[in-house]
Amino acid sequence: MIDVSACNGREPLSIAIDVPGGYVALPLTDIAGSVSRAESVFAEIGPGPVSSAAPAVLQALKVLLTRATQLNAVYCGLGRHSAADGQTISSTLIVSVHEYGERKNPRLALADVLTARTSDGGTFENIEMIQVSGRPILLLDRVRELPAPDFPDRTSESAVAKVYQLEAVVSATDGTAIAAVECSTSSVEYGEEFVPMIAAMAASVEFVTSAASSRAPSSLDL
Repeated sequence: MIDVSACNGREPLSIAIDVPGGYVALPLTDIAGSVSRAESVFAEIGPGPVSSAAPAVLQALKVLLTRATQLNAVYCGLGRHSAADGQTISSTLIVSVHEYGERKNPRLALADVLTARTSDGGTFENIEMIQVSGRPILLLDRVRELPAPDFPDRTSESAVAKVYQLEAVVSATDGTAIAAVECSTSSVEYGEEFVPMIAAMAASVEFVTSAASSRAPSSLDL
């Protein structure tokens, strides 16, 4: 279990969460510096397929991380996993934390989240309220078409790429804060295999400290 926190300008809002194996944490501070140092490493490698792809990959990563910090992300990671059929697939993982108003039943807090997710035009293929060890968790998933990264070795001519996106939201016991665990993968056909893992991550969340109230959008828009 790791402890992570987001700062709202006064005091941090902290949680503890179990991050499964297979994920490598990405920096959420000094993003520009980290990307610049990575670019220098690739430059030293010299010409080749890896070095030629590096600028586009690193720029996409910079955009992802910058957007994640704007959404109160406390953790961002890249993962590689083995699917049930042995296929190697990759995913991105973002954990964000937000204060969520006055004290209320956690189920009411999650109902508010669902209203916010759908009232702004968001559409989802599946919406489900589940319980893990007696704790309510809101699950939402969908397949979106997003601009395809302009990588040098891209084989598809399409300007868009399909991405499976899954979000699990859990509330603090007093309903005043929420944590969202969000997973995206371009391996759309394997997307639902992530559901048990992401639900377990959400169930593992422990709210350590709280801060001032703020409502934030879903980073499923990344």
